[in-house]
Amino acid sequence: MSKLSKLPYILAYFLGYRKPDHKQKILPLWRVLLWSFLAAWIGIALLEIMFTYSPSFKEYHTPMIVASFGAGAVLVYGAIDAPLAQPRNVIGGQTIGCIVGVIIAQLFMGIKQDWASEDQKTAVMWVAGASAMAISLVLMQLTKTVHPPAGATALIANTTENIIEIKWFYIGIVFLSAVLQVAIGCLINNIERKYPSYWWKPDHFPLQIDPTTAATVISFGDQDTASHHSKRTEEGVLAKMNSNQDADKDEESNLDTIQSGTSSILELDRAISILKIHSTKALTLKDQESLNSLIDKISTHSSASQKN
Repeated sequence: MSKLSKLPYILAYFLGYRKPDHKQKILPLWRVLLWSFLAAWIGIALLEIMFTYSPSFKEYHTPMIVASFGAGAVLVYGAIDAPLAQPRNVIGGQTIGCIVGVIIAQLFMGIKQDWASEDQKTAVMWVAGASAMAISLVLMQLTKTVHPPAGATALIANTTENIIEIKWFYIGIVFLSAVLQVAIGCLINNIERKYPSYWWKPDHFPLQIDPTTAATVISFGDQDTASHHSKRTEEGVLAKMNSNQDADKDEESNLDTIQSGTSSILELDRAISILKIHSTKALTLKDQESLNSLIDKISTHSSASQKN
């Protein structure tokens, strides 16, 4: 049972919990588009207003919005069932992206203040950007928090001048933005839809997995368990194939037996006919009568076997 069920239902409802007997409505496309538009507009506008007009953020010359949250909005408000849009991935991935981005920026860009030339600074900047993004990706994979916009978050921290200048304050901006993005998603997506599908990890693997996205889906569960189930499935398919092959062999064996039996009966009938023709030439009358009696019995048994 979900831990959310212990909360008041109205609160649990907007955190993505539904009662066991709840039947989710299938919305027409225009309603889905409407809610996606409203959620995206409100979510992005809230971040822009907060970072533009709040005195605390204006003091640090905070950008109006970190651009990667535009991509995040597409997932959280548009693809709400996708594993990449779930809270663990949004908050966890963005947090990793901003921390790695700032650390790399300080290591590459913060140590040296005076550059021999602008070209030298640019060269260091692109190396830092590539390093930050790649390291973030690996850490997200290890922690099962893959979130594509977070790669951009790490990249921006090393390639955008005003972001580089705010240094460690960037981490707070990104973390707050991620939490607010999920909060808006919970509020609006749950009016007629359901979000999130899970908070930490899915309760079970889907019954059908698209091979093109299997890696993404499996990354949120126990990979060893997934591998085990996959292996068992393959073994089951092979066993079924072997069973079918054995059945085919049994059918072939039975067919061979029938054909062999039929051939034996035909050969026996032919032998009896030949024996009847030639028996009169080598036997006495009494022996012929005894032989004819035996042949009749064999013929009767042969006919009965052929009918069966």
